[in-house]
Amino acid sequence: MVKKSILTIKSAALNGNPFGDKLEREIIVYIPDNPRNKAPLLVGLPPFGSNHNNFVLNSALTESLEDVIVRLHQQDKINSAIVAIPDTFTHLGGNQYLNSPAVGMWENFIIQEVIPTLKSKFSTAQTALFGKGSGGFGAYTLAMRNPGVVSGFAAHSPDAGFEFAYIPEFHHVMEEFRRTGGPSKWLDSYWSSYNRTRQDLVKTLGIICFSAFYSPNPSSPYMGIDFPFDWITGAFNSEVWNKWLSLDPARNIRKFSRQLDVMKLIYLDVGLRDEFSLIWGARSMDSFLTETGIKHVYEEYEDGHFGTVYRMEKSLSQLAASLS
Repeated sequence: MVKKSILTIKSAALNGNPFGDKLEREIIVYIPDNPRNKAPLLVGLPPFGSNHNNFVLNSALTESLEDVIVRLHQQDKINSAIVAIPDTFTHLGGNQYLNSPAVGMWENFIIQEVIPTLKSKFSTAQTALFGKGSGGFGAYTLAMRNPGVVSGFAAHSPDAGFEFAYIPEFHHVMEEFRRTGGPSKWLDSYWSSYNRTRQDLVKTLGIICFSAFYSPNPSSPYMGIDFPFDWITGAFNSEVWNKWLSLDPARNIRKFSRQLDVMKLIYLDVGLRDEFSLIWGARSMDSFLTETGIKHVYEEYEDGHFGTVYRMEKSLSQLAASLS
């Protein structure tokens, strides 16, 4: 069996973040009834639009991540792993898990605060990250940047292949900015609206969030954020876009051969009908890994981007086994 616990930590890394996002952060932790020393630690990174509670409980219409974790423990398929989900929600609707002066030092929060706190409290051994969408991007990116801390990752439908995933949304976002008078006024309008789940609003919020992590600029008059477009004229900003591309897993994976080689498990999957066209970025990552002979798991499945937490039953069991 497994019990659910809530830890709260007060972050020093997030102190002084521009939007005043809270410093005290909950971590949901799933602990086996008979925990053992040196068990694997699996840390889940919530996707855009979700906090820790949304991520584990999901919709009443689908099986939840909590259901998956409990079942894996009941069936002894997760190697007594400690599974933890921190609250990483921000005023911009989510997280890309990078340090950014426009949002906060979120890489430091995960790597220097969350993981050490969990390892110390539960005497765990090696650590792996997992997530979907933005969380998948974060799992991959933090593993590549911190191979001495993270020993494996599972990236489900990770944000990758940026030209396919993001550019199609730019024209809509520019119109939204023009309608409200700019990014800051749009954001104020968003948080004062009653229905904040409308897809057109969520898409615009997403581009603001991604821009804040990929192209922060303290000198920018737009909340310290550079956008890859001029929202007044529609002109494309190649200089800013190149900053985004440097963070695109479909491209930067080629400079991480050494880090990839030491991972205990690299797990990638994506739905054939992914609504954000993330399949092309995942295919590019798989192609590089295959060409270079780096061992990994890659699967495409008959589904879209949403309601696919069931895919984590396979990835979590494999991550836990790889860290034994």
